Amino acid sequence: MVNVRRFYVWLTALLAVSVLVACGGSPAAEAPTAAPIPTAKPTLTPRPTPRPKPTAEPTAEPTAEPEPTVASSGPKLIDVEIGNLKPYTHAKKLFTIDVPENWTLKNLSKPGEAIVQWTDPAENAFMQVDIFESDQQTPKALAELLKNYLEKTFGSQPDFAQDAAKESGPSQLIVWSYTAEGSSNVKAKLLGNSFIKQVGNKVSLFTLVVPDEQFDRLQDSLNEILGSYTIHDEVALNADATPSTEVTIGDLEDYTYKTGLFSIKVPNNWEMADNSKAGEAIVIWGEPSGRATAVVDIFAESKKQTSEELTNFLKDFLTKTFGSKQDFFLNEPKTQSDGSILLVWAYTDESLNMKALGNSFIEQRGDKISILSMVVPDDQFDQLLPKTNEIIQSYSIEPSADLP
Repeated sequence: MVNVRRFYVWLTALLAVSVLVACGGSPAAEAPTAAPIPTAKPTLTPRPTPRPKPTAEPTAEPTAEPEPTVASSGPKLIDVEIGNLKPYTHAKKLFTIDVPENWTLKNLSKPGEAIVQWTDPAENAFMQVDIFESDQQTPKALAELLKNYLEKTFGSQPDFAQDAAKESGPSQLIVWSYTAEGSSNVKAKLLGNSFIKQVGNKVSLFTLVVPDEQFDRLQDSLNEILGSYTIHDEVALNADATPSTEVTIGDLEDYTYKTGLFSIKVPNNWEMADNSKAGEAIVIWGEPSGRATAVVDIFAESKKQTSEELTNFLKDFLTKTFGSKQDFFLNEPKTQSDGSILLVWAYTDESLNMKALGNSFIEQRGDKISILSMVVPDDQFDQLLPKTNEIIQSYSIEPSADLP
């Protein structure tokens, strides 16, 4: 049997359900055989936490300052990985910030409010920028706004606690925490630093959340991220405008993995996150609005797997991951002409108010097992079909190449 493992990264990126069926030649995408109903996808909420510990405190530029913690025993969380930082500029140039190149972006903006999230590969840490327009507020009013927001958003979580607001450079800072279950089913304490400030008519709420026990190790990188955050208050947020929900697939460009393990054509306007780890290649491409993704996951398996074993592995994985979600749907497997096996699945992403359609192909080439997933909004499936088929059919594995 295939060794059981968790695919933390591409889970976060996958949205909804779709069917990929070949009509000869390479696999191709087609609409689901049964109408799938999407499942609510949790909005940004950290993984582990019990009680708060002081977090980042900026001076003119923010800097993080943790409180000492008692060493814990027992199972450990997967380490949060902060890759090389790269500049990110909001589509309307509303703000800029340096973000880890291996974190996954999700744009949850709505009319009159810019909301952008990034999550680490293990889903044990995240950061979020939330900007909206307001009349001039006093520091006390901003602190009260932040306190109420945190209480409303996280107050029902186990062991939730928040410190009193304090001045932190140009911001009001609240340190908070709660207990959650981490990626490896370990209960742990998440530590959050939320900063609120006003620049012109823009109110900014910036939050960083990491496991409490990993704060010290991550502190320098967190400070660098905090110090890079800049708001451009001259950019208008039009509350009357309806944000585009159209997925855009730009010109396709050739991509080859660093070891030569696989190649694929990818849209030149999608953002890439390489979440590979020792023994497993995981690469994600996300559409700018966060409404579509392509994911490649390849790992080793020396024993030759039967079609039934491969199918059961993928079906098991998808069901365990999404089965509890609202309206989860999973089609029967279909063997493709190239020998890969397709599973179509779906759930409703409430945070994006959309039904997503996903096509996942599993195959074994030599001693490598590959899962290729393509996810798009269900209502745009037909429109995007020519480009998604081109992406899928361009995928090629080189089984003799090395895993990371």
